Amino acid sequence: MQAELPGRQQASRYATLSKLAGGALIVLLFFVPVLYIIMVALEPSAHFLRDPMAPPTRPAPSNFSQVWAQGDLGPELVNTVIYSVCAAALTTAASLLIAFPIARRLVAASGALYASIVVGLFLPLSIIPLFIEARDLHLYDNRIGYILLHVEPGLPLGVVLLTGFIAAVPRELDEAAWSDGCGYLRYLLRVIAPLTWSGLLITFLYSMLGVWNDIIGPVVFLVNPALFPISRGLFSFFGSNESDWTLLAAGIVIASLPILALFIATQRYFIRSAMGGAIKM
Repeated sequence: MQAELPGRQQASRYATLSKLAGGALIVLLFFVPVLYIIMVALEPSAHFLRDPMAPPTRPAPSNFSQVWAQGDLGPELVNTVIYSVCAAALTTAASLLIAFPIARRLVAASGALYASIVVGLFLPLSIIPLFIEARDLHLYDNRIGYILLHVEPGLPLGVVLLTGFIAAVPRELDEAAWSDGCGYLRYLLRVIAPLTWSGLLITFLYSMLGVWNDIIGPVVFLVNPALFPISRGLFSFFGSNESDWTLLAAGIVIASLPILALFIATQRYFIRSAMGGAIKM
């Protein structure tokens, strides 16, 4: 018994050290770059060019107002919100409609279909076929087309996540609702959606994040500057102001704040979604 105590203490010490090492690695990989971008955004341009790694002695918050005016970020931020919210809403609705028959095995070869969707999580997005599709269907360089072209990339993750949530819902609810004459879509909206709302929320947020951060899509599918999202606007701003690194950093902070605040406000649902979506087909 006494011999086991040193072993337990040693295991506990190793567990503590591994947690500390993991925390330090997370801070190094994620928080340090974020803090550095914020520091650069607050530096005067001359100070940054003289010593890029030194914190500013006199912060320059005017960088934010300057890049907001020069980069015309206001309309671009509105465009980004419209694109992200609409595309994420369509992705979430389509994911629910696809996930339910797969989870309930209402379609033939649902297991193979689910496996193919899982494989889709790891495949790169084919930009050239999407560009040809956008050109042929008149979806090129317009708001509706840009939104529709961003629905498909978020579907694999949404379907996989919601399939796990729906599989956790008892089948007896399906039978009871259908015996009472409840329609298919009404059942999804009135029963399944409330029981899987955390999964729907996470699907919506991840889809929204993908549209918000997209830079290849705006470059390929949009030409009119009035339709640019903020990522495309910052790309153009950097092209014409390559030496203004402090203004670019301020623009990155402005572009990141709304989606960062949204994720912080909903972070408690991520653990719930991970637990609910862990059920396998």
